[in-house]
Amino acid sequence: MTYVLGAIALVAMLILAGCASGNSSTQSIAERYPPTGDFIEVNGTRLHYELTGPDDAPTVLVLHGASGNLHEPKLALGDVLADYRVLWIDRPGLGWSERPGDGTWHPGREAALITDMMTALDIEDAHVIGHSWGGAIAARLMMDHPDRIEGGVLIAPALRAHVGDAAFYNHLTGWPVVGTIMTRLVVPNVGPNSLESGSISAFAPVEPPEGYVDDVRLPLILQPGPWRANAHDMARVNVSLEEQEGRYHEIAQPVIVVAAPGDTVVFTDRHSAPFVDTVQNGELRLIEDEGHNPHHAHAEDVASALADVIARAG
Repeated sequence: MTYVLGAIALVAMLILAGCASGNSSTQSIAERYPPTGDFIEVNGTRLHYELTGPDDAPTVLVLHGASGNLHEPKLALGDVLADYRVLWIDRPGLGWSERPGDGTWHPGREAALITDMMTALDIEDAHVIGHSWGGAIAARLMMDHPDRIEGGVLIAPALRAHVGDAAFYNHLTGWPVVGTIMTRLVVPNVGPNSLESGSISAFAPVEPPEGYVDDVRLPLILQPGPWRANAHDMARVNVSLEEQEGRYHEIAQPVIVVAAPGDTVVFTDRHSAPFVDTVQNGELRLIEDEGHNPHHAHAEDVASALADVIARAG
């Protein structure tokens, strides 16, 4: 019994020491990558955003993917969307945005909160651009709020269930005790070394832009709140997509999917191709010799798709 109590005490001390180290790392990340935009409270939830471009231009809502924040798509598309009124947001729970802690979070709740955010910002309607998991949220917005979303451009979107399982650490993050160790000890200390290699894998077969990890503020995902929120999304990815993929035929707005046949993160033939065959007004535009992030080297293709969607909606 004495040995057991001693072991428990030792583990507790290690956890506390690790948490202290993790807290120091988290503080360093927050100081290095402070908020760059404005905050608005929507239904008791504080959301971070940037609003750029002319007030009288068509409004475009841009949704980043998993693990990211508003700077990921803004780095790629900021210049080509300069003539639009663009709402760049840290999706709820990611970057500097909060996420409600009550109940299970799912794409329907996220779409509803984003729509309420648009209302709070006096944005009546918009076209949406969504990358990867942001594409799933964009599709949900078009289904649940067709009066607010006029059309969409989805970039390498995740849309179909049961085409892959979430990484084990996403599930572990939700476990009692183990999740605390993950977010407070493992992630802050191990995560920084994985960001570069993860980015290389996502961009393959091409290389990420120089300075990508720092420029898109990717280390923000290593903070406990964003890590937990993202892990929750990814642990439930198949459940969430199964709940909505049977409704894609409801999407009547024009939607163009920009994707690469060589995407090894979200397989285009399993996600994008069936989606455009299901929606009422869809088109798939393929970019050869690209990976999961074609919007960086092919921003003009995304801008062209957006212009065509706006014209078709009009």
